[in-house]
Amino acid sequence: MMYLWEAVLGAVEEGISVKDLRFLHSERGSAYMEMALSYLNQESSLGERELEVNTYCRFYNIFKDLFGPDLTEYKALREGLTNLALHLLAENDVHRGMCREEYYKKLLKRDILEGVYGRLARNVWNNMKREEQEMLLGGMLRSFRTGSSLLIFMDMVRGFVADSIIYRSRECTDEIVIYTSFKKTIILEQKLKLLQDLFLDIRYHTEVFYEVHFGIIGIECTMKTEETAIY
Repeated sequence: MMYLWEAVLGAVEEGISVKDLRFLHSERGSAYMEMALSYLNQESSLGERELEVNTYCRFYNIFKDLFGPDLTEYKALREGLTNLALHLLAENDVHRGMCREEYYKKLLKRDILEGVYGRLARNVWNNMKREEQEMLLGGMLRSFRTGSSLLIFMDMVRGFVADSIIYRSRECTDEIVIYTSFKKTIILEQKLKLLQDLFLDIRYHTEVFYEVHFGIIGIECTMKTEETAIY
């Protein structure tokens, strides 16, 4: 890790609030690295909330008069101003590096949390891991570009429910059957319901089988006695 913005994004990935980070002027930092971390090849903050920054690396003109060798007074004030300034600079770094897609994702996340997509979406979001949240936002952007899509829905189901199989009826093409070996839970049921609401047209009918596979004529492994669901 070399830059201030990497430290901020890394802390977020570790579940640390940016507000809990405290940036300090480093007296021992490398001239070639902005972050003065404990190890040269360190990839994250390792849970640390106090991070030393070589303020002279990119921000010399801002901090040159705060940490001269003869300055000994008002240490707490100078450290407080440094922390505040580096927080502002870090936020600016992150925003400048944010692509249009990330900006749209940020707006979608805000809408979900504010209930624009309903209570179900907000509840499911709050129970998702960060990777799942990113996957959902990416799928929503794809859907906005192409319209509701069965292919996007199938990708989302496979992404969120690893052990799942999706079937589409030959006789009724609007009928979709999903099988998963996972046990039925409220969280999983709500997650699948949300995917249906977001990515499927209203004409589709979906049925989900948990744990026990339904029987398929001609496929012997699905026709086991007492281990087959009726469909």
